[in-house]
Amino acid sequence: MLNIDLKFILLTFGIVFLLVLLTRKAIKKVTGDKASQPVAKKGSEPASKALLTEAQFDRSWKSLSYLILLAAAGNLYMVYTAVKAALSSGLVFFWIDAGCSLLAAVAAVVLWKMRTRTWVFLYFTMTALPVMMFLSLKGPGFKESAMIHLFPLVLLYFILKPVWANLKD
Repeated sequence: MLNIDLKFILLTFGIVFLLVLLTRKAIKKVTGDKASQPVAKKGSEPASKALLTEAQFDRSWKSLSYLILLAAAGNLYMVYTAVKAALSSGLVFFWIDAGCSLLAAVAAVVLWKMRTRTWVFLYFTMTALPVMMFLSLKGPGFKESAMIHLFPLVLLYFILKPVWANLKD
């Protein structure tokens, strides 16, 4: 009988489910965009992507920004699990993970409030450091920890993609 952890099964199922769901959504969007666009003449220049108006940006930010707070809450949960693991195992890696996750949670809240690209890069850095650290380690549980740390980054990508051009520098 296989000895597979239930958390790992649920995590794998969640990743596959999100991939299928987002792929279907992307396919529907692309086919809808192609159908609504007029046929471009050969040699014409492609239209540049227009910035959102301030009202459109505010509306988009209000509908998407709660996901940034969800990512911050996820980072706080990672702080909890890292401190628990550090206390039980005594490994320094978990303390580094706890510190980076706490800083990432703070950066996410400030990003939510300030709406600047600088905080996006700080959040990305603080979230990516534990991912790279866990991927470089060998042993049970480190690769799964790296996968768990990738979820807020994927969430951040889907939040910021539509509003990136309107964020302050």
